[in-house]
Amino acid sequence: MFFGISLIKEEETSQKIKFTLYGHRGLLHKAPENTRLAYEAAVHAGLGGIELDVVQTKDGEIICSHNFDLERETNGFGYIYNKIWSDLKNLNIVTHRGGEMEQIPRLMDVLEQLPINYIINIEIKIHKLLDISTATKVAKIIQRKNRHKTTLVSSFNPVALRRVKGVDPRIKTGFLVENRRMILFTPLSRADYLHPRADMFNNQTMDYCGRNRIGTNIWTVNSGPGIAFFRKWDVDGIITDYPEVNPIEI
Repeated sequence: MFFGISLIKEEETSQKIKFTLYGHRGLLHKAPENTRLAYEAAVHAGLGGIELDVVQTKDGEIICSHNFDLERETNGFGYIYNKIWSDLKNLNIVTHRGGEMEQIPRLMDVLEQLPINYIINIEIKIHKLLDISTATKVAKIIQRKNRHKTTLVSSFNPVALRRVKGVDPRIKTGFLVENRRMILFTPLSRADYLHPRADMFNNQTMDYCGRNRIGTNIWTVNSGPGIAFFRKWDVDGIITDYPEVNPIEI
């Protein structure tokens, strides 16, 4: 039970993640991105899962944020990778919402709050191409929290995804691509899913995934007709900012 919503039992969750409508960074039109409020809103909306972003602090904490810089979403300044956790944990990340106060969540706290059978797509953000420490830490947190069955780790960086598989092959991974040339790096990533941007999806994309026996999750689709279109292609998941259909009925 989470936020008053009853979810499926853990034993009913298959090894392969079922079709999922993911709330992009939570549910953006209800709360600021990558916050506890946004994750809560996605659950209340009936979304099957959430997509969230993580970055690493200077002292190795994995926190939920899409941006490396603090100015864009908080009342702090500077870059997260130059800050230690104690510098960040009391910052206000909803400064544009009156007097409300919301702290930056750590990944481990989010995994503890959400039921073990709630689906989470963790996107790793890395500011250095060959830095695999964030991927290593994320994989180990998933191990400690026993979240293998319903956690998917995604990234634009194939090296990071390969590292996740090196730490624990059981963790499902998704390779994010925004142009067709990037698909060439899919074998390097060892990903279980391809995550193409919606406007580059076509027959060839699905044929590639079929030939290589990998799943497909599409980003970012923000209309009911768009979601219905991709459902007809039998994709595994769709990431959305503003769902215009009732996800419980999908």
